[in-house]
Amino acid sequence: MKKVIKSAGCVWIYCSISIHRLVSSFQSPQQRPRSERSSDSVNLVLLKAEGFSWLADSRVENSMTSLEQRFQRTPIIAGNWKLNPATLPEAANLLKLLASDFLSHRGATSGGQAVFPEVVIFPPFPFLSTALEILEGTGIKIGAQNVGLQATGAYTGEVSPSMIRSMGCDYIMLGHSERRSLFGESDAKINAKLHLCLQEANLNVILCVGETEEEYESNLLNSVVDVQITKGLLGVDPVDLDRIVIAYEPVWAIGTGKVASPHQAQQAHVAVRNTLAQLYGEELANQVRIQYGGSVKPDNIQDLMAMPDVDGALVGGASLTSDSFTRIVDGGGSMSGAALDPGQICPKEFTAQECLSTKNVLGESPVWSDRDQCLYWVSAPEEEIWAWNLHGQPYRRLMGTTLGCVVLKAGAPGSIVLGGERAMLQLDISPSTRDFASGPSVLCERPDRASTTRPNDGRVDRQGRWVFGMYNNYHRAGATAGENNAGLFRLDGATMEYEEILDYRFRVSNCICFTGDGTTMFFCDTPTRKVYAFDYSNTRNGKLSNRRLIWTVPPNLDGGPDGAQVDADGCIWIALSGGSRVVRVNPSTGLVDHIVHLPVKSPTSCTFGGPNLDELFITTRGPDGGGLYRVKMPYGIRGLPEPEFVVGGQATSAHSAIDTARGQMNSNDWSPTKAESTPKTVRKSYAPWARPVHT
Repeated sequence: MKKVIKSAGCVWIYCSISIHRLVSSFQSPQQRPRSERSSDSVNLVLLKAEGFSWLADSRVENSMTSLEQRFQRTPIIAGNWKLNPATLPEAANLLKLLASDFLSHRGATSGGQAVFPEVVIFPPFPFLSTALEILEGTGIKIGAQNVGLQATGAYTGEVSPSMIRSMGCDYIMLGHSERRSLFGESDAKINAKLHLCLQEANLNVILCVGETEEEYESNLLNSVVDVQITKGLLGVDPVDLDRIVIAYEPVWAIGTGKVASPHQAQQAHVAVRNTLAQLYGEELANQVRIQYGGSVKPDNIQDLMAMPDVDGALVGGASLTSDSFTRIVDGGGSMSGAALDPGQICPKEFTAQECLSTKNVLGESPVWSDRDQCLYWVSAPEEEIWAWNLHGQPYRRLMGTTLGCVVLKAGAPGSIVLGGERAMLQLDISPSTRDFASGPSVLCERPDRASTTRPNDGRVDRQGRWVFGMYNNYHRAGATAGENNAGLFRLDGATMEYEEILDYRFRVSNCICFTGDGTTMFFCDTPTRKVYAFDYSNTRNGKLSNRRLIWTVPPNLDGGPDGAQVDADGCIWIALSGGSRVVRVNPSTGLVDHIVHLPVKSPTSCTFGGPNLDELFITTRGPDGGGLYRVKMPYGIRGLPEPEFVVGGQATSAHSAIDTARGQMNSNDWSPTKAESTPKTVRKSYAPWARPVHT
């Protein structure tokens, strides 16, 4: 018995034995277990539905691959740089960015059993040594794009496999379509090179095969790959077959922007595996990994990897930027797990509306003061601090230095602390201020003053200490491109001393926020697109520990994790800068269950505010954004009161500071942008966009 239910962009298929789920494009690999993506799962009913191309094309008859065999083959993602980039400095910059994306972030899990791809890059010969040096310790393997036909001798301009292996390279690529068509390499020459490579211990080969568009349209795909594989592997001992990866590359799709559909790729891979079975038997054929190569991009990698005989990708142009290649690698992994209840998977979706057209160049770090009933945020490069009480005009002040974040300070109404590029600042902000020349005062010096960094993201922990991370000002290009030179610090207001609480450095700190009990902290190095949870120590000199990956941005979704906030349920709301949305992730499952869409590209951070903490405020950046957005939370979702930074003996904890501030609010009812003569506010049930009721 089967029952099909369509709802909110998802298709649910109830089968007699198990529940299988289909998910929409925003979801990550861990939300789409491979056990539910295989075409040979007995109970999976495949439907053709608009928006589910990967599913509609999943069923391919005569697939030789069983689900168990698929899990036994480790995915492999390879990047072919071809004749790029033009100079060594450009290559080094790309390599540094790749190293930062992979170092300390490969191998993290987010629930279920992860299968991490083997990753290889193929730079041009002159860049191999640099690649080996920069990528050391990242887990990325290095390969050469070609070798000569001789081992040694008077052959000017040639390179031998022994030279490549002696450098420390693990792979050589042979038979690429450009070598075949532009340089006239025959199957016989490719076979000769293959045998030379196999003479070198632990040197592996990616053997490329594929048909032209004319051959494909003439239905010669099977014949072409059969001949290329048969001749290319001529004389290869079965014992060496595990050192060979086959890359199927439809020539008509290379560099053209065209891409074979998942169904076409699967058909071709079945043809490749059939030929391997004829040569070596079905058991060995099912152990060989087969890559797809042909305009692979972040937005199609998951669809391709859903095919049971696609074991990876050979990536061309998309391997020349670290962001796109890293996203493809993330999409090349897989997760296994049981089917989940449909109610836990289909996310609830909302749209935020602009409530203030502030035109910030880079609005950041929104924080709601329960004491002041006011929202504070910064516009980083404009050196501005903004304040708004939800019903008057917003108020701003210039600080004279680039600002990274703002947090609340225990004390009088309007007390805040700012992370400035020059120093950490304190300010009592009030619209009644007349002496604008005085500006803020210096709270203390910032850490790492000599480095090319600045404070970026920060929040106060539940003990009233300020935790903030730094930002590599030149992390994309420049003097410190790709360098992990930014640290994560905690400032204790009792001693005014810093301590570094993370045992590795990074490029761009974001997503800092805490659960309600203060024992878990979230953090992200934005270029890696991975969000982690840590055990947070409340003791002095206690570093973060027990890192676990809770979510990776899906490869087909642009942008990266920016600012974040935790709600009262312990879920984390993450602004995806470049992704036009804020998502709520359940840290225990890694599932996205709520999405807030924005009409602008780059939300930068979010926080809960309003008298009942039931509104989500979202800052944005230009050029299309820059305004402040908000959305009323449904289903009883609430935020948590924001702790305040405690200096000296002002309060025993951030919570007591909040209680003290609430008492002050009851006595004088001060709020930024509210005139001193404003009558006392009586808080009643708060409707979205409504002004407070006055008596």
